[in-house]
Amino acid sequence: MHHGLAIILFLLAAQASACTVRVGYPDRERAPYYLGNGSAIPQRPGAAVDAMTEAVSSAGCAVQLVRLPTARIKVALIEGLVDMAPVDLPPGAPPYSALPLTPRGLPDTRRALRTSAIVFVRSADRLAVEADPRQYFRNHKLAVNQGSSLVETLVDDGMQVDSGSGDTISNLDKVMLQRTDGFSFAIANEKAMDSVVAARYGAALVRIREPLRVSYVWLSASYRFYGVHAAQSEAVWNWFGQKGSERLGELVDQYVRQR
Repeated sequence: MHHGLAIILFLLAAQASACTVRVGYPDRERAPYYLGNGSAIPQRPGAAVDAMTEAVSSAGCAVQLVRLPTARIKVALIEGLVDMAPVDLPPGAPPYSALPLTPRGLPDTRRALRTSAIVFVRSADRLAVEADPRQYFRNHKLAVNQGSSLVETLVDDGMQVDSGSGDTISNLDKVMLQRTDGFSFAIANEKAMDSVVAARYGAALVRIREPLRVSYVWLSASYRFYGVHAAQSEAVWNWFGQKGSERLGELVDQYVRQR
């Protein structure tokens, strides 16, 4: 009886310690953070993917990358079809997955990545780089990546939003073709895309100096995963709190230089 109980306890402990994390992330290119389109994982997947992989590996877990349409990532996290995924939770919105918490039980922004929703516009429109994009896009059309958490927030703020395309280049092309007047997306380093955009569009597109919104992104865990691997989840979040911003900046610089 004691021997059988010992075996059961050993198996339960092994299950809790064995840790392969299915990390979900968008299947559309958003260089330099996510590279490539579709479900296949490129050899160089992007700076954000590398950072998430390093964070999970630091907790002693193996990583299985899963690319999904942006709109499906939330559902996959809720249903436990992926174990972790980047989550940008709008202020005041109830969490739908496990997040690092402060002692008061609030989402811990110190263990998240601070992001800014930057905006690129046509230089020919002579919009001053000091302009307030929140006011400008009440009367002009703004492209946002399909499935982005920005969409609901910006619409609620009274802005004209086009969310028909799912990748950065398609939306920048829309601005060039005058189908929209600007394009916004969240990024950790506000200047990281400047050289990428300049290499493709020259001086035709410029970034407005003031971001539309500042928010936080967590590598959130499904409640199912956190229930079994709380210690590993906390270790991943601690890595982001201690090293995330600096390491992501280093990776972005590497990808930009290698393009």
